[in-house]
Amino acid sequence: MASTTPLLAQQINSPADIPPEDVHDGITRILALPDGRMRDVMLGSVLTGLLLRGPRLGEVEAAVRAATALDRSGWDFHRPPDGLRFVGYTGSGKKTFKTINLSTAAALVAATGGAHIAKLGSRSASSKTGSRDFFDLVGAAGDAVPHREMVDITAETGFGFFSIENRVPEFDCRYGGRFQAVHALSLAFPALLSPVMCDAYVYGLSHPAVGASARLLSRLGLPEVTVINSSLGRAVQVDELLPGSTARICRIGADEEDLLFGNEVCQAVASMPQDLLSVSQHEDPRANVAAAISVLAGQDSGQARNAVALNAALLMVTSEVVPTVQSGIDTALTIINSGAGLDTLQRFVRLTGGSAGQLRSLLRPVTPVSLPAVPGAKEAAPC
Repeated sequence: MASTTPLLAQQINSPADIPPEDVHDGITRILALPDGRMRDVMLGSVLTGLLLRGPRLGEVEAAVRAATALDRSGWDFHRPPDGLRFVGYTGSGKKTFKTINLSTAAALVAATGGAHIAKLGSRSASSKTGSRDFFDLVGAAGDAVPHREMVDITAETGFGFFSIENRVPEFDCRYGGRFQAVHALSLAFPALLSPVMCDAYVYGLSHPAVGASARLLSRLGLPEVTVINSSLGRAVQVDELLPGSTARICRIGADEEDLLFGNEVCQAVASMPQDLLSVSQHEDPRANVAAAISVLAGQDSGQARNAVALNAALLMVTSEVVPTVQSGIDTALTIINSGAGLDTLQRFVRLTGGSAGQLRSLLRPVTPVSLPAVPGAKEAAPC
């Protein structure tokens, strides 16, 4: 074991391609090391090196297969009801600009617009609230719902949440909480953990390599993949679409890239005004979640609603419930303005057996409108 692990580290420093079997064997041996600094350092060095080398698809694919091998034998898979197009939706996390829960809010808006979104998520590793933190704070009891029942809830409401932490317990005990930056596994790993077999997937990546990620996910068996990234200069990388940013998108279906769709999305992103303050995360986790709920309730008048609408539009086009990104944006803004997205969230919380009171406690109080007194009018005397 000790001789093989350093060999992989040396190969990473060479410009030559590493045979996939060497990568698979090396990752497997590193993961089998005892818990401690050596395993953490070796795993971090190898995963970062594999990304910086290209990334080279054969090498990264072998690393992903080795990482999933620890838990894959225990996975269950479920199919949606006939006639329903499910879209799996998740992201790499580890973004350099932290936002409110835009992707979760966007998924709920898309569901309200007729899509069926299987939101895959976990607790946050580097932000205040991941998608699982969001649902804990709003009172949903998603972890108590078996996968088959969550598929049924998704079919009924258009939205379901599936924690991916429960899919990889063995891998997570070696990996969880140790990595704060994007690495080779970030190109694909979270999108592969869905317990429901979806017709299409939307994956957010906090790295510019959207083409490599989409091709990798396609090689690993996902039927239709759309990978997105937003950046502001070189330092800021986000796994969601941010208005006014530089967007990158790669959609691959039937082994062919849809360049026209990518251009349509990029134009929509560029046409919206940029306002990072409106989507920036709050220090308090409850305030962070409350900001997203404010958008769903139609109470936010800032640019956060545009960011949610933009990401929801992408989901609705992928779900085939709207024909274009612009029509998706228009539909999403109508939903947001009406507060109907909050109704979908409330219904989801109820169907999971959660607490409605927790969600109500996060809603921003609405100040009653004072009506001006009419001069000379007399109030009717009570009987």
